[in-house]
Amino acid sequence: MTGQHNRIKADTERDELTQQILEHMHVLIHHIKRDVSATHPHLSPPQARLIFIISQHSDSGISVKELARLMSITPGAVTQFINGLIDKNLITRETDPADRRSIKIKLTPPAEKEIQNLKKDFFNSAARKFGALNTEEMKTLVNLVSKINPAPATEENLP
Repeated sequence: MTGQHNRIKADTERDELTQQILEHMHVLIHHIKRDVSATHPHLSPPQARLIFIISQHSDSGISVKELARLMSITPGAVTQFINGLIDKNLITRETDPADRRSIKIKLTPPAEKEIQNLKKDFFNSAARKFGALNTEEMKTLVNLVSKINPAPATEENLP
């Protein structure tokens, strides 16, 4: 009975630790996004995410349907965000030359500069948060996170 009791206790402790890790990660990302939003108040977080996704398809553009899939929201919601970004001159709707029935969403030149600034501000905010760690602690963190998630970040495995 002691072995089973210890296993249950260990499982409970691991569950509690997992919950704590998830909460800390959520708060960390929330604070970084809040910092970036403060320096880019003209963009909502979903609009910023949308232009990042569109930037990954800068050559050919991307359809509303694909944007909706990648953002896990409805095409109608994507259309609302698109309309706001068009009003801000950050994206355009263009007819796909290969299929005139299809519309592709593309970035405008001002959006390219906006994305560079967003990336810089996101990195700077994260760097400030990680400033609490010394170099060895950061190396340890990188190793631990790599052990959990060995796949490099791609469009398909990002939220």
